[in-house]
Amino acid sequence: MPSNDIRYSLHTRIILFIGLILGIGAIVLALAAWQYAGIAARDAYDKLLIGGTIQVAENVYVQGGVVTLDPPAAAFSTLSAYDLVFYRVTDPRGVVVAGYGDLAPKIPAGKIRRGVILSDDIYQGQPVRVAAIGKQIDTPDGTGWVEIVLAQTLRARQALAWDLTSKALGMIAIMSLLALLAGAISVRIALKPLTRIEREIEARKPDDLRPIRMTPPNEIRALVSVLDDFMRRLADRIALMQRFIADAAHQMRTPLAELNAQVEILSNDADPKFQGQIQNLGTKITELGDLTSQLLDHAMVIHRAGAVSFSPLDLNALAKTTLAQTVPLSLEREVSIAFIPDADDVLVQGDAISIREALTNLINNALKHGAHSRLSVSVGQDEINAWISVCDDGPGIPLAEQTRLIAPFEIGADRTTGTGLGLSIAAEVAKAHGGALLFINEPEEFCVRLTLSRTVPAL
Repeated sequence: MPSNDIRYSLHTRIILFIGLILGIGAIVLALAAWQYAGIAARDAYDKLLIGGTIQVAENVYVQGGVVTLDPPAAAFSTLSAYDLVFYRVTDPRGVVVAGYGDLAPKIPAGKIRRGVILSDDIYQGQPVRVAAIGKQIDTPDGTGWVEIVLAQTLRARQALAWDLTSKALGMIAIMSLLALLAGAISVRIALKPLTRIEREIEARKPDDLRPIRMTPPNEIRALVSVLDDFMRRLADRIALMQRFIADAAHQMRTPLAELNAQVEILSNDADPKFQGQIQNLGTKITELGDLTSQLLDHAMVIHRAGAVSFSPLDLNALAKTTLAQTVPLSLEREVSIAFIPDADDVLVQGDAISIREALTNLINNALKHGAHSRLSVSVGQDEINAWISVCDDGPGIPLAEQTRLIAPFEIGADRTTGTGLGLSIAAEVAKAHGGALLFINEPEEFCVRLTLSRTVPAL
């Protein structure tokens, strides 16, 4: 069946594709904007945090032999506009002289003596940004290092990051809409030559398969070339069907003439001695039915080869079902029937009806002309092809006759019945599926293998 996309115009599909690309681009840009906004907000507030930490360090001094802090109100006011601020000052003895005693970031003491060190931490159940610095100070006990730690929650940073991101998202949305509008207008103008080609083709009669007369623009010249090639192949296909019908009509004349002769004999004389002719009449009627059926099958396969879209198929299931439906419940002789599936699922793109018809003909040929006591159908695959093999213990087909018997209406030299279309149908189906019909001669077994490409063949 045709794809659901056929319901949409080409213009709509192109605009949807452009919109999809713009949407993906907008998402990528939005993520980048959020990332950059976060970095900008972090850098801005890190500078404030570093400045506040230095100001706190500058306000640490020794009074009466004790390390003392004069909290800088301006620094704390700036940092605590949106966030909670925590601090701690520890004298050289490790005694907390101001702030929160449990504020203890995991920063090595040696690093903070070289400058301000920043890190992320969790304090009182909240994520915080921590700045720490060391200050060398003289005390009555000698020179030592004071540790100053300042921590700030992240709400202000997140608010700034979101504000920057929202402004960027607005610009991205406006630019995407403008680009989509420009694309829609450009596509509509660019597709006008297709409308003229459509009108030319629409005005033609069904049997007018000449190349398109209009000189197309360079951008759609490949499309017009493909259309011309399609019409050429369609004309070739019609000619092939016409030749086939003529050949079929010629081949049907002989059995019909013989049938008429038998009917005439029976109508003139009903003597029992003509029972043989009656039997011959039945045989010819059967042959005519088989021929008519396979002629229709052959025409159907040729038509579907260029007109039907392929769909996913499981060859294991298809071969098993076809074998069960083809082999009659009772045979004139005892024949062992076997089905050998592949160990894995064998999935191909193909036309189930055509493959089923080809396999049916191969099984019927094996039962009528090959299998003495054994017939098997097996499924296999490799990286390139998949196949269905029909094998029997009959004499097989001589190598010299294999190519000839693939042609329509060709029968083996040792056969007195048959239409000569079974192998031709199977070969046409294999060709339409990018494969071939192969004959495999083994010492005790003869196989006909229907190979199919794992990829959809180009028409």
